[in-house]
Amino acid sequence: MPKARPTPTPVQPAFRLCVRCLCLRNGRLLLIRHVSQATGRDFWALPGGLVEKGESLVDAAQRELAEETGLHGTPTSIAAIQEFPENALLEVVIVFSKLKGTARLGYDPEQPPDQPKRMRELRWFPRTALPPVKPVSLIKRIAAAGSVDRIALPHLLSCD
Repeated sequence: MPKARPTPTPVQPAFRLCVRCLCLRNGRLLLIRHVSQATGRDFWALPGGLVEKGESLVDAAQRELAEETGLHGTPTSIAAIQEFPENALLEVVIVFSKLKGTARLGYDPEQPPDQPKRMRELRWFPRTALPPVKPVSLIKRIAAAGSVDRIALPHLLSCD
């Protein structure tokens, strides 16, 4: 008679889920300049933020895109899934190539109103002239591939 196996305990996720919006228009990539609350240093990053409870990746990406940039669009693929264990963060980078609206610096609803604004500037950059961006690994992959289409994973995203 086989030995009974113990009932597995469900794993509680020990990470936060974040979406980033990789926005392309006329060969240019949209980035937002932030100021770190901890160090006071500037850094550039893709628009995005945390996925809210009960929210799909697509809904979260569209919400973050609208809040931070004023743009609207339909995601076309996933460019990367990145794990940052040191921050207990899992980040999904979603590609938007068909955008509607004019980009403008938006807001971060998670930021307390009595603190200085963390988002400082929004700018379109040519792929060949990107500033240092967080996370560095994704931007290096985009520059090396020559195209987001070469690194994107369209089969992982359902926009229906």
